Amino acid sequence: EGKYYEMTVEGKDGGGLSAHAKVHIDIVDVNDNAPTISLLPILNTIPEDEVPSTVVAVINIRDRDSGDNGEVSCNIDGELPFKLEPSSEKMYKLIIASALDREKVSAYNVTITARDRGSPALSSRTALVLEVSDV
Repeated sequence: EGKYYEMTVEGKDGGGLSAHAKVHIDIVDVNDNAPTISLLPILNTIPEDEVPSTVVAVINIRDRDSGDNGEVSCNIDGELPFKLEPSSEKMYKLIIASALDREKVSAYNVTITARDRGSPALSSRTALVLEVSDV
């Protein structure tokens, strides 16, 4: 919430003399906030003939820490026919990476993990179920 505090200190002696000094206190951020993931599904059911590069969800990642503690990377757990593409700072698109086949897999559980660069690193996960419809 604040990077520093500044205050004025006054010192007085018994004889009525005084002096003033300005004190500047810098606050060092510690990694005490895990990243948060906001997920906006665009397609919950995906036709099996949907072309690769189709966007199925938009992900927004936030971390209230600063510096390396607030720098976040995002990935998908496991081998799935989807991938994450950065679209802007702190925003990702979940897109189809390869062809889908409803007869082989009818639904995918996609787990997205966001991890910051703090020490120790903090992370968050969220899951999205994507169903494949038959064509």
